[in-house]
Amino acid sequence: MPPKARAAAIHFGIARSAPGRVDIGGLTLQDPSIAAPVGRPPAAHAIEPPVPNITKIELDHLGTFCHFCSDGCDTATSYMCVKCGAVICHQTWPGGSGCIGHDSVPKNWEFLCPLCARKVDGKERSLPYKVIGYGMHKRVKKAWPACIVHITLDLMKDHYLKLLINLDLVTQYKQSSANLTTATLAMKAGAHEKQLRLLKIPSDFITTSILENVPSNTFVIMDTHSDEYTGMLQHTGGASGGTNTTAAEIIQAYLGKQFLKAMKIASKHAREDESVEKTIKGSAPWCDTTPKARGGRWGLILVTCGPAIWVSYHFDSLLKLVKEDVFDFIIGFGGASTLPVNVGPMVQAFVRNATLFGILDVWDTLCELLASSPDVLDHNTVVIVYGSYVEGKRIVESREIGKHRPPYHAFGHEFSACAKEGCRPAVSDNQVSTKNGKVCITCAKCQWTSAWVSIDKDNEYFFCVKHTVAPMLFWHHFPPSSGLNNFFVNAMRDADRKGSKGKKRQEHNAEASNHHPPKHQRSSSNLEGSSSSGNEGSPMTCE
Repeated sequence: MPPKARAAAIHFGIARSAPGRVDIGGLTLQDPSIAAPVGRPPAAHAIEPPVPNITKIELDHLGTFCHFCSDGCDTATSYMCVKCGAVICHQTWPGGSGCIGHDSVPKNWEFLCPLCARKVDGKERSLPYKVIGYGMHKRVKKAWPACIVHITLDLMKDHYLKLLINLDLVTQYKQSSANLTTATLAMKAGAHEKQLRLLKIPSDFITTSILENVPSNTFVIMDTHSDEYTGMLQHTGGASGGTNTTAAEIIQAYLGKQFLKAMKIASKHAREDESVEKTIKGSAPWCDTTPKARGGRWGLILVTCGPAIWVSYHFDSLLKLVKEDVFDFIIGFGGASTLPVNVGPMVQAFVRNATLFGILDVWDTLCELLASSPDVLDHNTVVIVYGSYVEGKRIVESREIGKHRPPYHAFGHEFSACAKEGCRPAVSDNQVSTKNGKVCITCAKCQWTSAWVSIDKDNEYFFCVKHTVAPMLFWHHFPPSSGLNNFFVNAMRDADRKGSKGKKRQEHNAEASNHHPPKHQRSSSNLEGSSSSGNEGSPMTCE
């Protein structure tokens, strides 16, 4: 695959598995009806200003990007498939940039993309033009309005995470810079009212995007310390001391009612959008790029150490934020190595994909990202709390994703269990061993060893994220239940129970055979002899 096509397939792979066959799942694509870099998706109903007395901001065009390589293009440098609406760029001179060879498309021909052109009327055929790159994103790049808010502790000297995310997005939105706005709120004693004034422009930005029928995606990134015992987040002071509180209280104090209201209305506007897209021939495009699929997402990303997620009291406050629809989702980390240099690339990639390629299903998006870049899971777990709508009813779920890493983690979880009465091992006392696709743990304190458990299939508690591309990544419901923590202990008891049943069955059969009358014994022996020659009564084996 050429470098250009290979780069296009990073993170999201090939969009459709066969020519003419759509396999989009939770994917999004640019509106094929937008031929020129102007215009907005038509609103299905009149839009009223959600927040009065705003200063309207002039947004840029959403841009036109190739659906195969994600490079920017326009009507003069691209073709649009009349069947599925896919846009693909072409070379303007021999050897230049483009997915289709220079002047290789037949004149006066209704253009079909490489996936649709290969199969017409149920028959395979060769392409009538030259294709340079064939990699295709599952989602199509679009300069959709995005608002990024960083909330950081004022005395933290490291701004690596903020710069990493902002510089990347500024580069990506280079041609549509008005569609991106960022703000940084510094947490310190008595500063929240002053910091609220910095959100005037972002609030106007979100409101303007609603009026333009392109509701902004908003992401709040909180970078601070968390208390080791309470999980509370530090909002004043420095490394040697300060005051802590919950994430919910920091959100209410620093974001303010007007900004939270604008975010909520943008999310509601996107969910209630009823606009419909059509291709040139009036059929539905192969993807959905309406505001309902692309906009109105708002999430909180906590870049703090593990206690912010693991302490039950603080986690309950995060769960409440999603249940009360303050955020669509919250992402946190369950490890102790949450330094920006460790988690920064993952956060950067998630924010980039969410803003430029959209999120239809946050769980699928996160799984795809971690499956392609699992390095962050070497030292941390990722916890997500998210809400989804099923038949009009909102359901909130919380899950944790970890990496199976012997001899440290089994199924990505840190076990501290032992079947021996009175033994209370720490996490570091449980050693993980693997053999022939199975795993067991051994207690270093008493040398107890669990039964072997298969890791190549799902079980009652642990589920593989991607069986094919990421067989070592597992997720489970969060917080972990007592049954999950005792998973290997119960597996040992089940194995012992099965072993004892098998032993009793053997003893019963032996005792019954000893009490048979001699006549029956002779009949049985005769049958055994006759069956052995005819292969009847012998166990059947399958290769």
